[in-house]
Amino acid sequence: MSKSLSFTRSYRDRPVNRLIILSIISILLMVLDNRYAAVRQLKAYLATALQPLQWLADQPVALYDYGSTFLQSQQTLIQENQRLQTENMRLSTAIRQNDVQQLQLAELKKLNLLAGSGIGNSTAAQIVSNGKNPLSDKLLLNKGSNDGLKAGDAVIDQYGLIGQISAVQPFNAELTVLTSSQTVVPVMVARTGVRSLVYGDSNQVSLRYFPLDADLQPGDLLVTSGMDSVYPAGIPVAKVESALRSSGTPYYRTTLSIPAAIRSSKYVLVLPQIEELSIQTASSVAASSPQ
Repeated sequence: MSKSLSFTRSYRDRPVNRLIILSIISILLMVLDNRYAAVRQLKAYLATALQPLQWLADQPVALYDYGSTFLQSQQTLIQENQRLQTENMRLSTAIRQNDVQQLQLAELKKLNLLAGSGIGNSTAAQIVSNGKNPLSDKLLLNKGSNDGLKAGDAVIDQYGLIGQISAVQPFNAELTVLTSSQTVVPVMVARTGVRSLVYGDSNQVSLRYFPLDADLQPGDLLVTSGMDSVYPAGIPVAKVESALRSSGTPYYRTTLSIPAAIRSSKYVLVLPQIEELSIQTASSVAASSPQ
């Protein structure tokens, strides 16, 4: 009996025999499925019962698809965000550059109007450097002696006096600004014509010796008086912000502001000195007079 059982087991364990047995069972089930409705109903019940197992079997594949899609979407969003940030920086820089160009264009237009309104002998120049110290009282211009600039020439912007040329080279010139402690400018009150002196005083200017018996009021504009050979008359130098009478001194205690944009102007006009203008005028009159 044991020999027959072992023979039966060995017979069934062979792959070919298993294939034959499974094939016979499959054919039998197909025949029963086509002929008997009960078998088809049983198959439907089995399919319903096995649906959760099939759903569980599909979940790893679904999770893999979802994860790969999610990671791909995240990577796409990161790349798009980087692109948008780069584009935003580029556009912001372009807008700032356009604003600066608009300011420079407006500055140039005002200087052209100023040059065409009675200051025809002026030379337009550009401030190209203020050295290593942003508060330095020296600025560098891109014009020099080859352009007719000379030491002592006055320099203005669209608002008023900036300073004076202190050194000249062939292709550039050094400008000493109005606030330098070495600067003294003869001025007069535009409203009354009273003359005085404005001194450079460490990044500002001061009116040290304006007598109390003269009329001075907040809001008065101090302009160059033309009493020296450097500054043509009528250039705005400072504005009186306060003028206080002090009992212990015969002079006003004043606070001044500077109309000129000393630290922000990029384009300036260099004015020849009064003596040079007089010589040029005399030469023009002599040339035009009849012989």
